[in-house]
Amino acid sequence: MMIWLTILGMAVVTLLVREIPLLTMRGELPIWLGRWLGYVPVAVFTALALRPIAVSAGDAPHLMAGAPLLAGLVGGLVAWRTGNTLATIAAGMAAYWAIRMLS
Repeated sequence: MMIWLTILGMAVVTLLVREIPLLTMRGELPIWLGRWLGYVPVAVFTALALRPIAVSAGDAPHLMAGAPLLAGLVGGLVAWRTGNTLATIAAGMAAYWAIRMLS
């Protein structure tokens, strides 16, 4: 029973944290806040994408240890040259797959 009360409490806190600003806000967001919030998706994606690249591979073979970094560089190059998200993902995945097959 205690675990269900804990889960319910977490749900209520999460709901309140998300809803109170929306309920108390009058009108639109200030321009500076809207600009500032525009950086949140980029920051979150960077944190999620760079962690596997930055973490060492432990006992992996030498080439495999650098596979995420090399695939990330290939994906970054494709993104820079084309600006196409699908091509970037495909190139990064293909590079990672090729490096894994070679090692």
